[in-house]
Amino acid sequence: MESVSAFQAKTHLSELLKKVQAGEVFVITHRGKPIAKLIPLSDEIEFDPKEGLSTLKKIRASISSKVNIKEFINEGRKW
Repeated sequence: MESVSAFQAKTHLSELLKKVQAGEVFVITHRGKPIAKLIPLSDEIEFDPKEGLSTLKKIRASISSKVNIKEFINEGRKW
């Protein structure tokens, strides 16, 4: 995985896109810190909204009796 600065990515975007289309992956940096990853669309992680919702419902059910939302709201108002 190759790193490219944001400036280089902007300047050579069409060239980078051709390489990405061929399967390469790039990390785009800003001032030396990674900020984004440029990957081929086929490598994108598939997300099933129904599965995600089901997982959230399970998490909510497992903690609903242990958490009092009103207490958190009132606590936040103190500050």
